[in-house]
Amino acid sequence: MKSYQEFFAELKRRKVFRVAAVYGATAFVLLQVADLLKDSLTLPESFMPFILAVTMIGFPIALVLAWAFEMTPDGMLRTSAPAAGEIEGIISAPLSQRWPAGLMALAGMIAMLAGAWWVGRQGAPDAAAGAEDVSGDVRLAMSDLAEDDRPSIAVLPFADMSPEQDQEYFVDGMTEEIFITLGKIRDLRVSGRTSAFAYKGEDKDLRDIGDELSVRYLVEGSVRKAGNELRITAQLIDAADGTHLWSDAYDRTLDDVFAIQTEIAEAIAEELRVPLGLDDGQSLVTPTADVEAYDLYLAGRARMRERGALLAEAIELFEAAIAHDSMWAPAWAGLAEATEISVWYPSSYPEGSSASEYIHIAVAKAERAARRALELDPDNASALVALGSVHRDRAEWEESETTYLRAIALDPDNAEAHQQYGELLLNIGRVAEAVRATDRAAVLDPAGIRFGMLSTALEMDDRLDEALEAERRAALISNSRRTARLSARRFMTAGLWEQAIDIVDKWNQAHPDREDLFIGDRSQIADVVAGLRQGTLARPAEDFVALPTQWIMLGQPDSAVAALLADAGEVPFGRTLEVWRRGNEPILSDPRVEAFFAERGLAGMQLQRTPVSERTRPLALRESNE
Repeated sequence: MKSYQEFFAELKRRKVFRVAAVYGATAFVLLQVADLLKDSLTLPESFMPFILAVTMIGFPIALVLAWAFEMTPDGMLRTSAPAAGEIEGIISAPLSQRWPAGLMALAGMIAMLAGAWWVGRQGAPDAAAGAEDVSGDVRLAMSDLAEDDRPSIAVLPFADMSPEQDQEYFVDGMTEEIFITLGKIRDLRVSGRTSAFAYKGEDKDLRDIGDELSVRYLVEGSVRKAGNELRITAQLIDAADGTHLWSDAYDRTLDDVFAIQTEIAEAIAEELRVPLGLDDGQSLVTPTADVEAYDLYLAGRARMRERGALLAEAIELFEAAIAHDSMWAPAWAGLAEATEISVWYPSSYPEGSSASEYIHIAVAKAERAARRALELDPDNASALVALGSVHRDRAEWEESETTYLRAIALDPDNAEAHQQYGELLLNIGRVAEAVRATDRAAVLDPAGIRFGMLSTALEMDDRLDEALEAERRAALISNSRRTARLSARRFMTAGLWEQAIDIVDKWNQAHPDREDLFIGDRSQIADVVAGLRQGTLARPAEDFVALPTQWIMLGQPDSAVAALLADAGEVPFGRTLEVWRRGNEPILSDPRVEAFFAERGLAGMQLQRTPVSERTRPLALRESNE
């Protein structure tokens, strides 16, 4: 017992207890400050583990140094031996003099461990959490909409009734936010998040809109914003006969915008007699107390919908929203989405940056933002979709699939989640499943981009007629340059050059102020078409779109492989799907292509198409009477 007391007396004499107390308290504060800096400066995901590791490793080192050395007027010297009777004096002192030092050291250690626990807890939510329970909610296997007896509903773009008609981004954002809020009611099937915006400003019969969106009910309304004053009207319409089932007006301040969204969703659910289905403590909206952050967030979502060069502006707006409220998950999720999407749009790259440089930086940034959103809200489906896409971009196939399925389990009617999951399946050759996923996305949101990806899946499933039908619908729905270009490519790959040129001509005529869809003069395209028809063309012109399948059609498989893998080293993703395209079969056994698959963890992977006997017409292509 005596040696035990002497040891602790020596610890006190050498001020080890004091160092432990001060170090522990300082470490706690340091970890909290580092956590705040990570959020505000969007530092790498490895930042907090590094700070935690340095802090924990430094603790025993500090204790050893406190034991071995002491500060004196002459500087730091080795601790001297105790004076005669010094240890005995400490041991014999009253408890009130001996215990405080030990208790302070214990408190410091507890504070440091609490800080470490907090850091670990913040990083603990994982996209795979709950993945084993996703099968009950993932509705990809739903074979027909007739089997889904939930009330179906779409939200049409609200009208801007503001005095200056200058609140379009805010009004469109409110439309999207009401869509998201309704989407959290699991007993409603909410469709048309993207496609509904095609009806903006259109004076069309609501019954026709309901039929085109495949929904029974429609929500429409208006927003009037003047300063901090807000007036929102909303009404629920039965698209079958155009009757109004419910309507209301909300005169509030901007601070009440989240309450309005909740009240609208609750009123619609009550009218349609469906339960909200919320768990204890769960709400339909994730609010922020910072109105400026919400305004910036809505502006960011408006830019993100436009895609292209505006994605760079969307990223800046989401970052500004985070600067106002770094604890608001939707802003982090928006940043993750916009940043990941931007890698597919070179026009959004910073001036002077190379593709490989920007892509690596952007994918890492998107991951940090998605994980931060999930730390704040583990059930944020948008963040999960963005994180799933990051894993896909890095060829982390299993992690990507798990993350997408988690997102679909949380939000079964999320068209973006279904489409991105379908793109993953195409990349790994599971084409039959990809057809179902992309078909579901097109049913939920019949937008041009959805039909375009369905067309890709059908083409790879060796169902060219249906692929071209889906592509025609994409071209009819969307007037975007990207959709038109992809449509033209699909028809060219099928050898249907007249249809491809027709798409090009119509787009160019409709957009005289925009760059032509194809670079080069019109006669050059005609020469290529004639050469292919006659079999006399050895090589398309340098500035003409030359796909691997076209090189194969010209009997030049080496050129096809070269075109396929042209930037595979610089760009770490995007080529895997291209390899599987219909018509590339002659080059799949090429050693360079096999090496490409091996590098991406797909060695030995076989294309899994839908057996002919099991094919059914995609739901999105069926007419209402089928």
